[in-house]
Amino acid sequence: MYYEVYLDSIFLICFCMNRYLLGLTALRLSCTATHGRLWWGAAAGAAGELLALLMPVGGTALRMVLLALSLYGMEGITFRCWRGKGLLRITESLAVCYFLLGGVLTLLLRLLPGAGGWLTSSAGVLLTGAVCYEGIRLLVLHRQRKEEDCRVILQGEDGRCITVTGLMDTGNSLIEPISGQPVAVLEKRIWEELYPRQAPPGMRVIPYHSVGKPAGILTGYPAGSMEVEVGGIRRKCRDVYIAVSREKLSESGEYGILLQPAMLDPQHAE
Repeated sequence: MYYEVYLDSIFLICFCMNRYLLGLTALRLSCTATHGRLWWGAAAGAAGELLALLMPVGGTALRMVLLALSLYGMEGITFRCWRGKGLLRITESLAVCYFLLGGVLTLLLRLLPGAGGWLTSSAGVLLTGAVCYEGIRLLVLHRQRKEEDCRVILQGEDGRCITVTGLMDTGNSLIEPISGQPVAVLEKRIWEELYPRQAPPGMRVIPYHSVGKPAGILTGYPAGSMEVEVGGIRRKCRDVYIAVSREKLSESGEYGILLQPAMLDPQHAE
């Protein structure tokens, strides 16, 4: 039996589908991944998948090992997470998105048996994947807009614990300049409730710039203990900083802390 295989088509399909899956995972887990890392991760995964297909010797076991390594590299390049619970959560989310996209394609094949030839072609797979990706992305964004508000549990001096209504601010890219760790902004009145007598060690000077206001400097400290609850799911943040703002963050007092989306990335939350 003779088969004609177009390697460029296989690579393109793997590349685009990997990009869809990584994009959905980044949305689902509220991870911060640049467009460049998403594309490079998708390319690395596609290259590994193509190499596994072309492997002349070694059998199924070797191909599975190569596919696992390509998946690991794809996740690491995209999300900069190479081990721990964060990597497991990324893998789990990728699997969910994979079965979701595959299930939609299978459903279409059953509902439209006459279009099976076109749906399984390169153009059909890519177009169907793009439509599914965009539809799921819009649904996730719609849900996230409803869940922008969150609860933040902070622990301060002498074990005192305060729960604050927070806002996941997608425009907040504030980082501590030495370590590069993400920074949340907390109102001064709440900070003084956490540490009424003495601030914790490790003070940092954090420069900032906001639209419509001059650049300035905030005083920041390592967050002793911070848990963020979004949509009923509570995550413990680590390796993050809190900057103290003398100004009110909300005129109506709806929230007292601004969170950076990177705080919920797998390397910072569990």
